[in-house]
Amino acid sequence: MGAHEVSRPRRRALPPWAVACVVAGLLGATAGRGAAEVRAAYFYDHMDSDHLDSLAAAGFSRAIIRVVADSLDDAHAGLLPDWMDRARALGIELVVDWAFQAPSRLERVGARGRFTWGLGNLEPSVACPLDSLYWRSALLDRADEILHEVPTLKRLAVDFEIYSGGITHYDAGACRCARCLAEYTQAASGAAAPGEAWRMSGLLSYEESRLTRLLSSLMAEFAVRHPGVELSVFDLDYDSFVHRALARALAQNHVPTTDYCERSYSTGGTPLWSARGRLTALGLPNVPLVGGLWLKRFAPKDVPAAVRSVTALADGYFIFSTYSLTRPPAELRGPYVLLGRPADYWQAFAEVNHLP
Repeated sequence: MGAHEVSRPRRRALPPWAVACVVAGLLGATAGRGAAEVRAAYFYDHMDSDHLDSLAAAGFSRAIIRVVADSLDDAHAGLLPDWMDRARALGIELVVDWAFQAPSRLERVGARGRFTWGLGNLEPSVACPLDSLYWRSALLDRADEILHEVPTLKRLAVDFEIYSGGITHYDAGACRCARCLAEYTQAASGAAAPGEAWRMSGLLSYEESRLTRLLSSLMAEFAVRHPGVELSVFDLDYDSFVHRALARALAQNHVPTTDYCERSYSTGGTPLWSARGRLTALGLPNVPLVGGLWLKRFAPKDVPAAVRSVTALADGYFIFSTYSLTRPPAELRGPYVLLGRPADYWQAFAEVNHLP
């Protein structure tokens, strides 16, 4: 999920979560603007719905469930109402989440453009970020599809991380596919020939402005179709022109949103102060900021302090991923490996979530 290691100083120093608490005390924490603190778990739709019982028992208040498939087939569509009913009965808010990059949708809409960055680096499975047909399919239609199955759902979330490509986000600069270059050269009145497109210093700002207009139109449509429904974003504060354009479009159309921020994944809450600053600069100063913690980076004994470091600077926290707590540790691989026993993590969550 894009996490990285952090070097540790030789001298004795406050750990990152303690630094976050000090910063919050000195500068005034931004969390707690009247809403209850978010205590969220991130997991997958192929799991059993009784996972919600475990979350409720540990004091979690929100469940972020990733729909893994590119579209809802009949089997998965039928599961969402069951998740919703169980969550409601347990007093847990349900968030349905999906990845923006959906290869089958990309093929289905017939989109020709692919994200091309730098000097001809083509991402064959990544949509051109200015393809309006793909945005409609992967964002607006996807939301319609989910809300058709669960009309009472009030929280959606979308993740722009790229899972199959040479990059992990739209953060390699402007798209330089043939269509984007042709449109820019035409708009710039021949400021540069297409063959000299790499020299176009105004390309990125042009694309960001154009994408903001495109997404503002889509968000206006979303607001009319689904009034009051929250459309949240993982790493909404991320420094890419796609994230910036969407943030401004959400702000312009007053669509409720939350930033599920991964900056704190490995370090605790310290980086969240700058995330709040970026949201403010994008016109979203009061948007809830929920910091993430990656279980692979925290032993059970460190969980309570890490959680408190996040909530000192944010409106709550989420865990990636409680899926790891449902499998025998020997079966876990890659990002799902734990630093302790699942039972010890559950006990740590119960402690920090203020249960006896």
